Amino acid sequence: DNAAILATLTTRFAYVATGIAEIDDVSRTGLSGLGAVLTRRTAVDPGPPVEVDPEHDELAFYPLIYWPIAPQGPRPSFTAMQRIGTYLKNGGTIVFDTREGEGGGSGPAALRLREILRQLNLAPLAPIPDGHVLTKAFYLLSEFPGRWTGAPVWVELGDDRVNDGVSSVVIGSHDWAAAWALDQNGRPMYAAVPGGEAQRETAIRFGVNLVMYALAGNYKADQVHVEAILERLRR
Repeated sequence: DNAAILATLTTRFAYVATGIAEIDDVSRTGLSGLGAVLTRRTAVDPGPPVEVDPEHDELAFYPLIYWPIAPQGPRPSFTAMQRIGTYLKNGGTIVFDTREGEGGGSGPAALRLREILRQLNLAPLAPIPDGHVLTKAFYLLSEFPGRWTGAPVWVELGDDRVNDGVSSVVIGSHDWAAAWALDQNGRPMYAAVPGGEAQRETAIRFGVNLVMYALAGNYKADQVHVEAILERLRR
């Protein structure tokens, strides 16, 4: 169908619709803004982002899905969770964002997120460790802010043989889409707190790293072996 054709002809990223216009608008403008940065700075030239409903839409077309957690929205159905589990199992990546900032670990969005995660078969989760591919997929990073900052960002600590060692989920509370969002004139729509434009630039760089991580896997981890490989080639 037309959605499949559009999704396969051009790399496109998706966001889960919450049914709350304000949140969905931030997701759309955030992914659009990140897409514009990717086009300018990298070889990735994505099409417009796509709004998806996991219960009804095919997710396999989208290598990266942004999911803002809205506790006031409806809970995902059993069918939706089955489709999400299949998407993750087959190599997709979902960025869960509670948008609650530094103190969001026990807020209503975090509680809703825990309900969702309990229904998924994930490997153990841990804050992004030093040297993780997300710290060097394109930019070298030591922090991962969005509109907010200060809270840990979590990934799976899985077997490197599964899904090329790529975590199927990235989980945080920094409201990344708001940091990436641009208006029609290309100007930021929301303040980055407390670090201002320097924080926003780091948030954008983290977004670029997320995309490279979802598209290219753990190839950057292989760089540690370059010297040994070259030495073997010389022999």
